[in-house]
Amino acid sequence: MINMEIRDDYKFLRVEDAFKALHLNISLIGVIVELGFPTASDCSCTLRIIDPWHSRSGLSVKFIARTNRALPRVESIGDVIFLSSFGIRRSFLCQRNEQELTQNVDAAAAAGTCGNQTNSPIIVLVNRKITALCNETSSSFALFNGKHGEGFVPYQSSPKFRVREQDKSFLSNLREWMITYKFEDGSCCFTSLKDIKEGENWTCSGWRLWSFDIVSHYLLPFKIVHVSKDDKDRCYIFVWDGTEMPPCSFMVKSERLPLCVEPEMLPTHVLRKFPTFGSVLRIIVENVTEKQAIQCLQPGQHVKLLNLFFQVNMGLWSATFSPSTKMQYTMSRETQSFSPQRLKMCREKFSSRWNPITRCISSPSHSGITGVAHEDAPFVTLMDMLTYSNVTAKFRCVVRFIQVFPRDVRNFHDLNGKFKLLAILEDATARIHASLYADEGDKFFGCDPSDEEALIKKLNKLLGGDRISEAPRNPPWVQCCLFSYYRVKNDQWGSRRFRIFDTWINAK
Repeated sequence: MINMEIRDDYKFLRVEDAFKALHLNISLIGVIVELGFPTASDCSCTLRIIDPWHSRSGLSVKFIARTNRALPRVESIGDVIFLSSFGIRRSFLCQRNEQELTQNVDAAAAAGTCGNQTNSPIIVLVNRKITALCNETSSSFALFNGKHGEGFVPYQSSPKFRVREQDKSFLSNLREWMITYKFEDGSCCFTSLKDIKEGENWTCSGWRLWSFDIVSHYLLPFKIVHVSKDDKDRCYIFVWDGTEMPPCSFMVKSERLPLCVEPEMLPTHVLRKFPTFGSVLRIIVENVTEKQAIQCLQPGQHVKLLNLFFQVNMGLWSATFSPSTKMQYTMSRETQSFSPQRLKMCREKFSSRWNPITRCISSPSHSGITGVAHEDAPFVTLMDMLTYSNVTAKFRCVVRFIQVFPRDVRNFHDLNGKFKLLAILEDATARIHASLYADEGDKFFGCDPSDEEALIKKLNKLLGGDRISEAPRNPPWVQCCLFSYYRVKNDQWGSRRFRIFDTWINAK
């Protein structure tokens, strides 16, 4: 039994007892198991806390302040928060009440009754009909690292907060309890990336947007594989759950499709940290308050995300935070769902002529539209190819041809009669450019270069529809062989390219 008895001289209540303490000034200590992102409109954020006696649904804690700097800046889900000297009252909290509450905060600040507006937030605890308000003149909070064995100095605290000896005992006991704790959120419905669907919502500025409603449904735990920022100060969170996002249809566009959501493809040394199977989702973060909230996210962490907004641009899935997006505590044992055993692995290895990748996908399905000369070679993913340790190698993949250049079959051959074509290929893991050149291009289409009708017919079959039509295209999955090469000897990785070979479109 954890020794966390409440002492008379230090009145920490259990979370479950806080609901009964109407009109009293009380203090609480709890573990943060859910984190909502700050909202810029009213400078507020929401946490959910638990303790050993109230660990199922926990207690929602809403902070409202004059500035975002005054809000708690949680470094990690599972950290511990101390809340001191706030009062609880009963109310029916709805949108109107919240607006009135925010107006009351502003009025109190203008009247000079809120103390230091920069550092002292008003704290509101919300649980159905129970609301607690904190008196700024006497309230305080502090945030501590939740890991067992850490120190007793808070990484953020109100100006009035002081660590007492009793605090250290409570903090140590909570950290010890969290080692074996399992959060029970009451939800039995989980959603993974493979289950997201295209549901038409609206069209705006060339983006095709779909909203995927996952209210009351938690995504399976994500693993954060990378976090980066572009030159426009836009942040990207790269997350993965071991499943494949569904392929998208395409509208015919004259401009070249991008290879990734981010402005430029990440360098090879970064991509080598990515998993080579399953899809990596890009979460785009542009809001200033959201950027502050994601500072707690680091590569290698596992999180659950609730209520993401999914969208498709140029056939690429991405996500953004919605006003109701929250991060939830993830137990370490839940990370077992990221084991490679979730996917079928191949039984064969590549022969010495091919790159010796021992992990590959076993017999992925394809349409049979194309044939290859190396049926004995196992399949690998495009991410396998991008992250392979040698510059030059041969590969066999199942991909979709989503775009080709030039678009006009009459321009497939140059003035010297040599075949030249650039294709954009994709699978669930990545997109790449791959060329068809000279005799390999003629072999691929297998018809007379002057037979434009035959070329158009085979090209449309490969692209999943008329290359000029305005109707959406859904390119089929086809197998092909590719090899990697370099163009500049002194910059082999920087000049690495891919070319299709020993592949053709079947006559039937």
